[in-house]
Amino acid sequence: MRVKKAMKKKEVIKLIKEHVESAFSTTDSSSGVSTTVQRREEKDLNLPRTYDKNKLVLMPVNPYVVFAYWDFDQRTRELMKQKAREGKAVIRLYDVTFIMFNGTNAHRTFEHRLDELTLDAGNFYFNVPMPRADYLSEMGYLDDEGKFVSVLRSNVTRTPAASPSASSRERWYDLKNKKRTVVLSEGSLIKPVEKIRGVTSPGFPSGQGMMAQGIMWEIFRSGR
Repeated sequence: MRVKKAMKKKEVIKLIKEHVESAFSTTDSSSGVSTTVQRREEKDLNLPRTYDKNKLVLMPVNPYVVFAYWDFDQRTRELMKQKAREGKAVIRLYDVTFIMFNGTNAHRTFEHRLDELTLDAGNFYFNVPMPRADYLSEMGYLDDEGKFVSVLRSNVTRTPAASPSASSRERWYDLKNKKRTVVLSEGSLIKPVEKIRGVTSPGFPSGQGMMAQGIMWEIFRSGR
């Protein structure tokens, strides 16, 4: 009885193996050789190198750095590579805080020449001088007269503040009802009294000493 049960178990295992092999194998009709074929397709999990779309995106990193990345279609890519080889491809950053940018009215304009290596990298970091400022980027090239020709324009992005906010308002977001509310905080924060050290000159009252010291500093700074 034990041998009969063991044989049945082996037969079941054998049938299962044969079924699995037949499900994942095909027979070559010309040679009669059975070859295993992997039915699950291998997927490429890497991000594509390009989406073949013209796009320039600007993002804040911290109060003093913004990040730009871009993509091109085939025609724009060939144009920008040609301009890069000629030394005329550029990316610009504009300070557009509190203005409607029309291409020429930025507070400040920063420019960087793009070589082919940077162009292929697809991204660039800008060091910016001002926190809590609005920035916009354009990519293009310089024509024969040295005039900038825009090819791509980015979104407007704002850098964060470099210090804590002095606002007494609280901003709340109701996740259930999807509503934003702004309320005054309960009670104002009383800042502690800070101590400051000062100096005075001998023979002068305190106010006169500070005035004299200020005059001496102005003379020293002006070199007179």
